[in-house]
Amino acid sequence: MKRIFKYLMMMVLASATMFYSCETTELEDLASPNSLSPDLADADLLLNNIQIAFLGAMQDMQYNGAALARISYMGGRVYYNNFGSGTVSSAWYQLYASMGPDIAAIEGLNGEDNLLAFHLGISYAMAAHVTMGLVDSVGDIPFAEANDPVNFPSPSVSDDADVYAGALAMLDSATDMLTISGGGDDMFYGGDTSKWIKYVNTLKLRANLTMGNWSAAASQTNVIESSADDMQFNYGTQELQPDTRHPWYQSDYTTSGANIYQSSWLMDLMDGDQAEWANLSYADHVAGNHPINDPRRRYYFYRQTYNTPGQQTMLSGDFGAGSDVYMWPCQLSAGGCDGTANGETLQCSLQDQPFHLEFTQDGNVDWGVIDPNGSGVVDGRWCSNFMGYWGRHHGNDEGTPPDNFTRTAVGVYPAGGSYDNMPDVGDYNFVSLTSTFNAGQVWQGNGGGGQGIWPIYLSSYVKFMKAEANMWLNDPATAAVLMEAGMNESITKVMSMGSVDPEADASMFPTATMVSDYVADVMAQFAAAATADTSLDGLGWPVNKSQLDILAEQYFIAMFGGANDGWNFIRRTGHPRTLARGLMDNNESGPFPRTGTYPSSEISANPNILQRQDNLTPVFWDNGVTNPAN
Repeated sequence: MKRIFKYLMMMVLASATMFYSCETTELEDLASPNSLSPDLADADLLLNNIQIAFLGAMQDMQYNGAALARISYMGGRVYYNNFGSGTVSSAWYQLYASMGPDIAAIEGLNGEDNLLAFHLGISYAMAAHVTMGLVDSVGDIPFAEANDPVNFPSPSVSDDADVYAGALAMLDSATDMLTISGGGDDMFYGGDTSKWIKYVNTLKLRANLTMGNWSAAASQTNVIESSADDMQFNYGTQELQPDTRHPWYQSDYTTSGANIYQSSWLMDLMDGDQAEWANLSYADHVAGNHPINDPRRRYYFYRQTYNTPGQQTMLSGDFGAGSDVYMWPCQLSAGGCDGTANGETLQCSLQDQPFHLEFTQDGNVDWGVIDPNGSGVVDGRWCSNFMGYWGRHHGNDEGTPPDNFTRTAVGVYPAGGSYDNMPDVGDYNFVSLTSTFNAGQVWQGNGGGGQGIWPIYLSSYVKFMKAEANMWLNDPATAAVLMEAGMNESITKVMSMGSVDPEADASMFPTATMVSDYVADVMAQFAAAATADTSLDGLGWPVNKSQLDILAEQYFIAMFGGANDGWNFIRRTGHPRTLARGLMDNNESGPFPRTGTYPSSEISANPNILQRQDNLTPVFWDNGVTNPAN
């Protein structure tokens, strides 16, 4: 394995042509800065490019995992169209055309004394991670024949299980190199070989969990255990030449407003029980005794407005007889929420819910709101969320309305944006019933200026992975301990980023009591839930959540910002069964993808790879378990 990349992955992909818009002239005589020839290459520059390519691959695959897991919003309605030829095109290019050649160049410079052992050790680790990710995404990929471009200029794909085994061997080589290395410099761990070895072992845990080797996953040691070991990329605040800000910040904090839609399902999961909020008393509000909700929501999501069309918000103050907290303005209309609908900025606020969502958690729900004027019926999350959380439902493919300064933007975690200082219950005396109170719009430079992080593997993820393994080993008690630890580590890390935003109001930060109450509430639900799956109602929703449903929900919340493994989790476990259903029913959206398809550029360049005509082919570790939400 000493020179495993000397010939591996040296294919010239047609996708590379996308980076050239005109014919070259004398520039043909210059070495590409992204693929330096060995005689000109500097090992540090090569390593930098490998790390940048690795980060790009992680970002590409993160979208797939997050969108399918409802951690982020999925725009298209038809699964095959969404996860067709572009499923992993960027990650494919980064591995085969960028990382592979540069690793091979470093191997050529290494020499018999292994002077570049650190460079090779961390490069093997990153390449193994991307390789397993590509297998998870599309199944069989070029591997064995890619070692010999002379005899196999158009390499065929290798069996996906064999490629996984090859990736695990690469991890062993990474450990060997890092063990003899004296360290170096890198963008993730600052040259600390002990942390890189923990990352390598975490990838082995991941592989064993994915393949169903529960005992090996549960017993894996020397992994990422604390936030000090977290595998993440740190961004800066520089805007130009180069722009070092978090990509989500670049998209949402602009002079034209936010451009990313947040997942309505995730926001609904985190903002607490609407019935409890609706029945909040004025005394409770004054005392700060608000319903239990996720303490991370103000860090994840920045609300630009008090209210979403067709939904409710809460106001306090003198209104009628005495002081109380009121749901406003939904109950002020005889037609329920219809009086506040706005088709220009939220088209669905004028529409009836899709038939297949009626009487489900995604559709209209009677929350039993107690107020002096209204019926208590509010719109379900299929269209919008209450309290100003303005996102989109899974599979919504409508056009973009003028809502850039009203939709919910990314917050201070992980994007380095703004912390949400807006009170959940506003003061009636200062809010007009004929207008929406704006809490403050996003703008270029606001909040933390983009000084966020890209999570790749966090200690909280490891706790949830081991918790899942223990569930399969019929040890829910150990799983509960690990799950609670994962929740606390996630919350602590998220809250630590409040300091990134100089305008964050510390009085709005969650208190220790709020955090402990939330964690205790979730753990009480877990303890009371059935170990085995509960039955489904006539519309496919679980009658009660099982323990694996609850664990999955909390894992998905913690994965926000780096959700590569969300798709794997759904295929591996069939949970959580509480995921939002698509805006179209399954007959129209098509089957949930077991894999994506190959990049169209690779199909054009390599006649030995045939494109799939559907997304039903399972990866070797996929036992075909289904989730009723899909």
